[in-house]
Amino acid sequence: MTAHPMTAGESRFEAQEHRDLALGLSHIDDTIGRASELGSEGLWARLHDTLRWLDRDVRSHMAWEDRWLYPQLDEIAGTPWATRSPRLEHRQIETMIASLEADSARWLGHATPHTCAEVVQHLGAIRAIMTAHLEREERLLLPLLDDSTEDPG
Repeated sequence: MTAHPMTAGESRFEAQEHRDLALGLSHIDDTIGRASELGSEGLWARLHDTLRWLDRDVRSHMAWEDRWLYPQLDEIAGTPWATRSPRLEHRQIETMIASLEADSARWLGHATPHTCAEVVQHLGAIRAIMTAHLEREERLLLPLLDDSTEDPG
């Protein structure tokens, strides 16, 4: 299957998607930083806001990248190895989201200092992998889009 050429608009769309994801990650960062002052009820509310964001925005973003963007990048690079690492990271992020969803059900109504610390630890882990993933994409993959949309003349 041959992918169609990436347009400048599609490249800008991907950059905007990353800015939107960065906003969600800053919300996670704020939750982690303010966890002790939020108290258990505030922390649970933030956790569930984060879970909704992960389910609605992050999962759909990863699905779009896997289905459409990464094949484009592989074609531009001339090798499927261009996106092997970010595809693996998507699987890791998905596993972490599923784990956070399962754990949130276990934690709900059983708030203790230990469970609150677990929430913060899990949020920190997902923030770390997603931040590193976005940075690698922006430094290593998205420049391929810019190169492919430049006018050769």
